[in-house]
Formats: sequence, C-alpha cells, structure tokens
Amino acid sequence: MDSQLSTDERSGHIQRSTGERQGGNGLSSMPPADCVDQSATSWRPGGEFSVGAEDELLLVDRQGALVGTPASSVIAQWKRQAPTGAIGGEIFVDEVELRTPACADAEELAGSLKELRQTLATGGACAMGVGVHPTAAVGEAMMAGSSRYDRIGAEFGGLLRTPTAAFQMHVGLPDPDSALLAYRGLRNRLSVFRALAAGSPYWHGSDSGQACSRAALIRSYPRTTMPPLLRSWEEYVEKIEGLMSIEEVPDYTYVCWELRPHPRLGTVELRVMDAQHSVARATGLAALVQGAARHAVEAPDPSDLPDEVVLANDFRASRYGMEASILDPDGSRRTLRDVAARAVDEASKVLAPEGIDGPLEIVRSMLAGAPEYVRQRDLCQRQGMPSLLADLIARTASLDA
Repeated sequence: MDSQLSTDERSGHIQRSTGERQGGNGLSSMPPADCVDQSATSWRPGGEFSVGAEDELLLVDRQGALVGTPASSVIAQWKRQAPTGAIGGEIFVDEVELRTPACADAEELAGSLKELRQTLATGGACAMGVGVHPTAAVGEAMMAGSSRYDRIGAEFGGLLRTPTAAFQMHVGLPDPDSALLAYRGLRNRLSVFRALAAGSPYWHGSDSGQACSRAALIRSYPRTTMPPLLRSWEEYVEKIEGLMSIEEVPDYTYVCWELRPHPRLGTVELRVMDAQHSVARATGLAALVQGAARHAVEAPDPSDLPDEVVLANDFRASRYGMEASILDPDGSRRTLRDVAARAVDEASKVLAPEGIDGPLEIVRSMLAGAPEYVRQRDLCQRQGMPSLLADLIARTASLDA
C-alpha cells in the first residue's frame, strides 16, 4: 500500500545498495511529541541521480479475485527465493512489493524489475499490476499483522477499505540543496506523472469516473497530501518537524506527501504513479523521473506552482488523465499532453549525452497512443470485467509487455 505504512522496511533494499541499512519494521509504541527524533532529517548522500523503484502488485487467483490469507505464505516463499530485502509484504495481505537496488539508469532498473517479477512465476498466486483492484468489494481488504500495521490500522479505521498499489520511484541526490531543486522541479510536473501512469478507472466493480481512482482513496488517509511549496532545506526541516510534533508521529516517514525528500535514503521519492502492469511502461516512467529530476537540478525552474494549483492540477490529472488542461508555472493553461511532451524533451536533453535516454521512447509511444485507463474501459465495455481481469494478469506476467 502506498502511504506511510512501511517506509523503513520496504526501502531497505534501495538503501542497502548505497551501503546503509535502516533498522526495524516500525515502532512498538508512539512516543510523545517532545521525544520526536529531529535528527532523522539529517541528509545522507544518496548518489548522483541513481534510481530505485518500489513495485507494488496485488495478489489474485486465476479468476482475478484477491487471494486473501494464503497470500502470506506465498510472499514468504518468494522472499526466500529473492535477495534479502528485495521482496516484502504490505499492510494488505493481498499485496507484494518488489524493491530494486539503486540503479544507474532506467535500463538497469528494468533488468532488476524483470528478475524480481520472474520470481513471482512460482507460488500459486498471480500478480496484477493495477492501482486499485477493479472488483474488490468495499471492506474486503485483509490486513497483515505487525506492531506498525496494527497501529496504522487502528488510526485509519475504515479508510483502509480496499488495497491500493503504486509504482514509486526514488532518485538519489548528493546533498539537501540538489534534493530541494529536484523536489521543486518534480512538484511542478507532478500532474504529468499522475496522468501518464493513471490506470485505475474501476473500483468495486464499477467505473469510478476517474482516470486514477487510487488518488481519491489515498487522499482520504491522514498525512497523505500534495507536496507543499518549499524553497530551502531549512524550510523543509522546519515544516516536517512541526508536522511531526502536531501529528504526534515518531519520524518523518509518517508524513506522506505524494512527493517528498527522504533524508535517510538520500533520495527524493515520487509516489503519485499507479502500479504498472508493464515492465516496459515502468521503465519509460523511471527514465522520465530520472531525467526530470536531473533537469530540475541543472536548469532550475524560475517559479513554483502555489499549493492550491498543485492540488487542482492533480485532481484534473486524476479525473481526466491526459485529456486534462492544467496551469503551468508561467501561469498559462496548457493541455496535460503538451506539458508531458515538453517534460520528455527536457529529460531527453540531460540523459542523451550519457546515452541513457532510450526508454523515453516508450513514454513518447504512451503519449501517442490511447492511455491505459481508456484501454481498460474499452476492453471492459467490449468483453466484460472477467476479460479485463484476465488481461491485467496476463500483461503483468509478460516480462516483454
């Protein structure tokens, strides 16, 4: 699940690749606000634009229904077969998370994703790369047990009503100043990533009317919000420490902006993208994230979108996908497709000199073709929901898709 539920545990594989390891899967007790560890916001260098991914997938049977309790033993088997920390569970028992190491570029990341997904070929369950299960009933979600998950479940209550899954990206940065530049640039383009990755039009057996229904679910969770405008690292530290105190949470990982600095890992983490059934699509999006972050550092944006504009743009991207129009930082209104095409060109300029821009062609193909939420709707309308479920399972299993 893509909120503040298991950040320390699930980021471990990314962290180990840079020689660090975070401790623990959560906390057995919530300390009072005056005991918050403010040193946790100290930056640990994370590399020069390295990339890592958290690939969340739902576990279903061959008919596409959530597996339920048996998923725990299946995930345990997969964990034994993979490198330590590379595969783990989530707060929802029907969800597995694949964690790549830090990679130099999107092609290397794709190789890691393929190896990890290949592990899922055994075990008696199928994986489904989709942001929200299309037919799971409200309240059908089953929770995994741990001290951290139990605490979150008690706090969230009925808000955890159905599993959600995301494709989350980390970009490694060497210092806080470059991290804030990357944060500002990615924040201005957040709606591009929401719309490009949008692929959850159905929930609870019905059309949600959204391109990304996952966004509506995530927005209902405490502390899961749009990233605020920040102009300096000092401003970030002041804001995050204030929120930790107000919310009475022990560390910054419980404050789950949809884009956030991750000081312990030395990364900026982008969290808005739906889970992807296709490794190819994930690879293209990874290249775009890497290129956009690098462009933001090397050619910083002259202005920042106000918080209310970031929120409005994100709603439009979630609702209408690539057909949305949004406000640009220069104040003009543009189609999201045009803004996305410009972002691809910007990314290409900084990645091409190193010969690592190839996967951006996948994104250009995505822009030229029908969006994923349109494809799913067309298939469901023509052949019915069982065909859509079968299609999502097959596409997730195909490592060449």
